[in-house]
Amino acid sequence: MEKRSKEFLEVAFYLSKFGLINEDEKYPSPPLRLKVDKWNDAYRIFYEKLNGGRTILAFGRSLKNARDAFDSHLPNSKRIGWLADNKKPNPLGKEAQIIFDNLLKKSESEVWEVIGKYSDLKIKEYKQVFEDLIGIQESESEYKTGKTEGGKKVITSSKYERQPSLRKDAIDIHGLECAACGFNFEEFYGDWGKGFIEVHHIQPLAENKGEEIETNPKTDLEVLCANCHRMVHRKKTSHYP
Repeated sequence: MEKRSKEFLEVAFYLSKFGLINEDEKYPSPPLRLKVDKWNDAYRIFYEKLNGGRTILAFGRSLKNARDAFDSHLPNSKRIGWLADNKKPNPLGKEAQIIFDNLLKKSESEVWEVIGKYSDLKIKEYKQVFEDLIGIQESESEYKTGKTEGGKKVITSSKYERQPSLRKDAIDIHGLECAACGFNFEEFYGDWGKGFIEVHHIQPLAENKGEEIETNPKTDLEVLCANCHRMVHRKKTSHYP
């Protein structure tokens, strides 16, 4: 289980405290600033910067749970949140309590000043990207359960390949035909395969020695079909043969 970072918990507090309360609705909607109607979309706004290696679905569940934990401590919340057996709010963790105390009296704008840098409000542009990534991540979860070295390599190299904005930029630049074999999903599958391809990070992340290096989608990423992508990782080389 991935540890929830300070930044992650700050976002959860923001979502809990500033959900939009409408009198004609039972539960609050996402904060107006986010310009989305669904909570899953609100969570995904923060996915790229704060996912910590989680899949999209796991990240959403974890952020919802963290939001729930704050709900029961906010007097004006329309959501009950997590309660103990005595019907009182469950105690927050040490770091969550510090964040709660620090941010409770701040305005929505003040809290956004803290967490806005972790957001990407262009979420609507990435709708198909997220759907494709969920499919890839779910298929890889099965692939990783095997004992092949390829499965392990996919885990260690997925950080940049799974960033929605970089994925979109890479596809815009490199197109939708596999750079290794020329396969095009739409040509083979019709509308079902339209717009789909996988994105590969050329330089193995291990070579970065733990340093954060800015990724250029033109020079650092390439597009590959699923088969060629697996073979590249299995061979432990950064390029296809």
